[in-house]
Amino acid sequence: MLGTLNQRAQIYACAAVPDGGGGIGESWSQIATVWVRVEPITGSDVYGPDAVESRVRHSLTARRNAVLAAGNRAVVASRTFRIHAVLDEGAPAQLVTLLCEELP
Repeated sequence: MLGTLNQRAQIYACAAVPDGGGGIGESWSQIATVWVRVEPITGSDVYGPDAVESRVRHSLTARRNAVLAAGNRAVVASRTFRIHAVLDEGAPAQLVTLLCEELP
């Protein structure tokens, strides 16, 4: 199973930073590089007032790692994924599943 992790992903975490005007901005910094397997799960179209937006959900499988958390981002080649959930079966499991949405 570990041999199917065939793509490198950079994992990014968000930090709140002052924007100089009294507000808060975001800054993304790389916290890890992991091997993953990317699998599409579903796709849908969301209709808004001025546009149609396509949303594609993916499952990324990775080796267990303490830095993998919901809210982080994974970048695989030129694709960016928002991690919505980390499915972890516990200590005996070698792998975790990341439920993600691909960002445009």
